[in-house]
Amino acid sequence: MKMLVVLFYLFICASTLGELQLQKSSDVKKKINELGERYTELGRFSGSILVAADGEIIYSNFFGKADYESRKLFSESTVFSLGPFSELILNHTCEQLQSEVNSDSMKSESQKAVVALITKLHLKNTFLQTEAPGNAATGYVHNIGPQGIDTTPVSQDTELQLWTNAADLQKLITTITDKSLVQDGYSENGGFSYAIRKTGNLNVIVLSNRRHPVADEMTKGIKSILEDKNYMLPLPRKEIQIAPALLKEYAGNYALNPKMQLQVITNNDSLFVLMGPQKVHLKPQSDNQFFMEQGDSAIRFLKDSEGNISSAELLDGFLTGNRISRVE
Repeated sequence: MKMLVVLFYLFICASTLGELQLQKSSDVKKKINELGERYTELGRFSGSILVAADGEIIYSNFFGKADYESRKLFSESTVFSLGPFSELILNHTCEQLQSEVNSDSMKSESQKAVVALITKLHLKNTFLQTEAPGNAATGYVHNIGPQGIDTTPVSQDTELQLWTNAADLQKLITTITDKSLVQDGYSENGGFSYAIRKTGNLNVIVLSNRRHPVADEMTKGIKSILEDKNYMLPLPRKEIQIAPALLKEYAGNYALNPKMQLQVITNNDSLFVLMGPQKVHLKPQSDNQFFMEQGDSAIRFLKDSEGNISSAELLDGFLTGNRISRVE
């Protein structure tokens, strides 16, 4: 009888543990999806997010569109330009070839080695070439104009570069290093950006067809989610209602530098910042953060230990920015 009770207890514990693991996995995916959707909503990102552990993909999803004019969605075969990361792959193969070839033929040989690596790993959606493959996403810059988020495509880089998807890239990463790797960047002319964060056996990859260097910020947030740590989400660009009395607390002068100040004023239950001859309306996103309708800029007002507004943080499409002290 005692054995039966023990077995029943172990069964209950195992079932509960399985349910908790499933709930945690579901919660992690939900949080990553929410993060991807928020950055897409803000126009700072559209593309692919992938998480792999021990070489196995544990999360993969797409956000936004591969082409906004045709409304074409991303697919498993959609590829992105890696821009500067192409050089890292080529440089790695150069290091491996140094004892085998002379410097004059190094570049040519390293390119051949990359092509050979693509073949060896059976990467069907990875190409080393100057022109965009037929299954490439269209590239865009991040810009907010009078009509909202701009989706005008930009011409692509014409330099030799890698085009790949997240699934192929995570296989490539394992050939570069078995240790940590933190790399992010964007193409100077094309509309693509990327971020890679490898810690031990965990790979977090963000590939975007938006030229905005926010991908690294995204990988940090995703890593925090995976580690069950606190993380920040950018606020929606939606005006909310706040108490008019709060606005008066934020009014004042803030020092950009010893010779220049930013003046924040109230008028008709609204907050404005004077920028030269311009009077820019600040719309509340939260009780202490306000966005500017034209562009992706915002201001977050901060309190000191005594609860007084002592500084402001200037945000330009990122979670954090430069702090400026209040002088009056």
